[in-house]
Amino acid sequence: MIDLTEVERENKVYVNDNAIILDKESIKPPELLELAGYSSLVYDCYLVQNNEGNAKKKKKTPYENKLLKESRTIHIETGMRFNAILKQ
Repeated sequence: MIDLTEVERENKVYVNDNAIILDKESIKPPELLELAGYSSLVYDCYLVQNNEGNAKKKKKTPYENKLLKESRTIHIETGMRFNAILKQ
């Protein structure tokens, strides 16, 4: 019999369409970038947000990138998408 209280939570997120499995519920953007193979000194981390409702009204793309500050804690949910984009 399996004790379900011992099962670790596993979250799959995507950084630039590369899947990353996290065993934690929260992470900071620099750590996420490093796990994905991107230097946080060179790249910014953006959360990809679904804006389909607004896109139809304002003629925007259905997805929008939101810059995440380095000090922000991201509460991870399976399926979240992020983009690593070169700093300007």
